[in-house]
Amino acid sequence: MRSPRRRRRCGGGCPVIFFALGLGFMAIEIPLLQRFTLFLSHPIYAAAIVLSAFLVFAGLGARYSARLLPTVRWPFAAIAATAAIYALLLPSLLAEAMSLAQGWKILLTVLLVAPLAFWLGVPFPLGLAAVAARAAPLVPWAWGINGFASVVATLLATLLAIHWGYAAVMLLAAALYGLAALQFPREGAS
Repeated sequence: MRSPRRRRRCGGGCPVIFFALGLGFMAIEIPLLQRFTLFLSHPIYAAAIVLSAFLVFAGLGARYSARLLPTVRWPFAAIAATAAIYALLLPSLLAEAMSLAQGWKILLTVLLVAPLAFWLGVPFPLGLAAVAARAAPLVPWAWGINGFASVVATLLATLLAIHWGYAAVMLLAAALYGLAALQFPREGAS
């Protein structure tokens, strides 16, 4: 058993991981919020439904992450693949469903947000567990870096969605989760 003084270092990848997670999360949430505002025809409905679904299902994903080893990487792939699929297929799906009654639109919104939000809730607690196991004093830094990136990404995602479009921002988010996965600690890495 290792003594606390001989813990493994987190390495230079930790800031990248938590910065990419903060940017990526908001680069998915903001375009979806904007996309569903058009679909639900009211910004208050979209904000309430999309943000609530994100909070509930990301929380469930965070809870699920406790069952995983802190070095698994497949949740990053699940996020990247789901975000890419949403970027490509969501516009046509929502266009087809535009004629539904408002109650069905709300249900469809929750059902569409749920899987992506669930997977988005997994990497952050996994990253915190990995940092705590390697360099516990860096855990507050991980929170701070992630919080800073989330605040910056809120405005940045909105601006990029205006200039590049929703799909491009979602694909950028998928790439950010790929970057975080590449920096994520491997089993036995020091």
